[in-house]
Amino acid sequence: MKKALLVLLSVAIVGYLAWRWFAPTAAAPTPVQRSNPKPTAAARSTRTKQVAQQGVAKPAPARPVTSQPRLAPEGTFFLLQRASLPIDSGVIGFAPGTKVTMVEQGDSASTVTDGQYQFTVQSSQLTNDLDLAASVAKADYTTQAQITELTAKWAQEYSQQQRDAFIASEKGKAQKKTRPRATPRATPKH
Repeated sequence: MKKALLVLLSVAIVGYLAWRWFAPTAAAPTPVQRSNPKPTAAARSTRTKQVAQQGVAKPAPARPVTSQPRLAPEGTFFLLQRASLPIDSGVIGFAPGTKVTMVEQGDSASTVTDGQYQFTVQSSQLTNDLDLAASVAKADYTTQAQITELTAKWAQEYSQQQRDAFIASEKGKAQKKTRPRATPRATPKH
């Protein structure tokens, strides 16, 4: 029973790792450009005095940059949640952030394809915002990595417990074999 459980757990771990290896990966988000740090108050006051003395006009402050969402091309969407598709041989899972193409859009459900399989998802679970899709995919990847790490830790702990139990069992058997046997006492004849 314990061996079967250990084998089942091992197969599940290997299967999951193989799935993660062959699953499509999300594109890395583009790095955010950051502005230079602001000078200290002393440096600012000196610079202001120098500018006033030179008689140079101050440049107009830059307009704040409004972040406009980066959108995918028309008809291209990304899953916000995990989706599944039952097939004859099992179930196919689609991770959050998976790129899909719209086949037919409905009010509450839409038919999409990943290029190989066609399936239906709730329309609210689709986005064409590239940044949101990357964020969802990254969050899912982080969660899956944590689950993998915990599963590996539990498997290692279980393996160690089994090893310790086996060693204790073998020590117990060895001690039983090496114990001196009590010699039968001869009963005195009267």
